[in-house]
Amino acid sequence: MLYRSWGSSADEALDYTNSSHEDVEIIEQVRLTMKAHVISLFLSGTIDKPVAREIVRAINSFKEIKQGYEDVHEALEDHLIKEVGEEGGWVGLARSRNDHVATALRLKARDLLEELLNSLLALRETILSKAEENKQVIFPVYTHFQLAQPSTLSHYLLYIEEELSSRWRNIFSELSQLNRSPLGAGAIVGTNLKVDRKKEAMMLGFDDVVYNTISATASRSDIISVVLEVANLMVSISRIAEDMVLLSSNMIDVVQLPDSHVSTSSLMPHKRNAVTMETLRAKAGLIIGEVASVLSIYKGTPSGYDLDLQEMNPHYWNVLEEAIRAMKILKSAISGMVVKKEISDPKSLSTDEAELKSIQNKVPYRKAYFEIASSIKQGVYQSNLKPQDSIKMKAVIGSPNPDLITEEIRIKRSFLSQDQDKLTSFSLRVRNGMNLMKVIEDDLLQE
Repeated sequence: MLYRSWGSSADEALDYTNSSHEDVEIIEQVRLTMKAHVISLFLSGTIDKPVAREIVRAINSFKEIKQGYEDVHEALEDHLIKEVGEEGGWVGLARSRNDHVATALRLKARDLLEELLNSLLALRETILSKAEENKQVIFPVYTHFQLAQPSTLSHYLLYIEEELSSRWRNIFSELSQLNRSPLGAGAIVGTNLKVDRKKEAMMLGFDDVVYNTISATASRSDIISVVLEVANLMVSISRIAEDMVLLSSNMIDVVQLPDSHVSTSSLMPHKRNAVTMETLRAKAGLIIGEVASVLSIYKGTPSGYDLDLQEMNPHYWNVLEEAIRAMKILKSAISGMVVKKEISDPKSLSTDEAELKSIQNKVPYRKAYFEIASSIKQGVYQSNLKPQDSIKMKAVIGSPNPDLITEEIRIKRSFLSQDQDKLTSFSLRVRNGMNLMKVIEDDLLQE
């Protein structure tokens, strides 16, 4: 113990509130945050170069949270004092666990979001390449899970890409909002030492600061917004997983998933169970539960830091890490899936027949509709059209007409390229800021 000046290590307050196990996730981010703080103390003239050097060296040697500490922050500060001596206690000036953990959480979330957004870009590229190859492959689409009208695999894949593209942009927007620094805000009202919060933010790759010190230390809304958007993404791809489970079942048998994504039964040797898609579908439900936990904890906390916020941290990482895994699973499944057969039902062409009758005979569509519906009801409906005819007749943007699909793929590739450039630019800004801190650190470490 470092901070508790009373009681003993057997106290309930130490054991029950201990977050050391969960804090393993943010050790690296806590070290970076402390390093920026020490450099800030040095640049302000509060500590001299030899002291800053020894503290930074001690920060670099901190590798694990030993037993007997409330959290990673206490363990790190005690490590610094033991390694450097009394001078290590300078790190307590103008610093609180409140602003340091808020900073570390944003750094960790930023790292995971960058990985997730890159995974999404790779998935979208795979989908567009697959769509390019399958413009003519007939594929069933449904409403109310009843066969609707003829479409193509390319058209279906571009629907998935559209969903992912929208989610990508929303998540990237949340990343930009997240990338603001709480560091230097102290416990709640800042500090009497005039540390340069803007400089600290720059050294950690942040674009700006969270200005108000209450918000900086006690708000988790930006991270909550991130997990809400990621949950929305997971709900969207859960529907795709459900499609794959149904369409690959031996009752419908339109799609074959790669062997690496299916498992058999311990009793029934003929089974090809779509186990990765089933699990992905379940993981989306788990993520909804994680989000519900975060919101339930947060809504009851008064303004200012409360230890309740600590209990939210593991839920953030569960959401983001599961989403990253899910993108990789879906990318592999889509890349290796094949369409086994064409589902053909002349009645799926009835809408085309009604539209043609209306357009060519210049009769109201509803009149043509009822005539076709009557022939279906009487069992005398026939169509001279083929699914390929139906698809080629489609005239509006976003429909499965191969010519329109070609143009849609071109447009979506342009959007993908723009999104890749946005993320590259963002990552470069982050790295440039972090490199600035590394330059200062290297200069400090020179004797």
